[in-house]
Amino acid sequence: MRGLDLKYVGIYWALFAPMMKKSIEKRFGKELAERSISQGKAEYARLLSRADDLGPGNPMAMNAYFAYVFAAAWLGSGKEITPAEMAEVMTDVLESRLMRTVFGMTDLNRTPKKWERDMRKYEAWYKKQGGRYPVNWVVNFDETAHRDGSYYYFTRCPICEFCRREGIAELMPALCATDEIMFRLQHGRLYREHTLANGDPVCDYWVVGDQVKEPR
Repeated sequence: MRGLDLKYVGIYWALFAPMMKKSIEKRFGKELAERSISQGKAEYARLLSRADDLGPGNPMAMNAYFAYVFAAAWLGSGKEITPAEMAEVMTDVLESRLMRTVFGMTDLNRTPKKWERDMRKYEAWYKKQGGRYPVNWVVNFDETAHRDGSYYYFTRCPICEFCRREGIAELMPALCATDEIMFRLQHGRLYREHTLANGDPVCDYWVVGDQVKEPR
């Protein structure tokens, strides 16, 4: 079941496009960089017009916008950039000075349960709004699984479903890999055994501070 189209929000493209262009130009040349971004802007609008509406006030919606920005630039290149190469572009963007500053504001050694709390907030939102916006993340918790950090897992991901529907599922492993980078920039480590993108029944997240030597 599909909802309405995902609302167009231009700030994500405006923020990330210059950083993507810089990375692509450095790695693959000016011509491909200009083409990827100029054509990618239209691709971004097209993707959002076809993606499922995730609902107003959804705490997880930014993840979809983030993913579709990168997917749009990749499509803008005419897939001349491989998914593995696009993963390098994503890494460049996430490790930019701006993003290091933003993510570095969180220290998972000081707030080890941050992500569990954030996912609980999403869970509360979904309980209220999920009936109206069913194509969404389904998050689960197992408090007995680990003592340290935050642990949760998803049994549904709208980004993964949309990419499969659009025929761009080959980009999903690169998108999933950004999780590890983002947690690292927050002074954390992600331990993961499964992803929905790989055909597993769950996408699991066990996130601990990077100063925890033997997490349990």
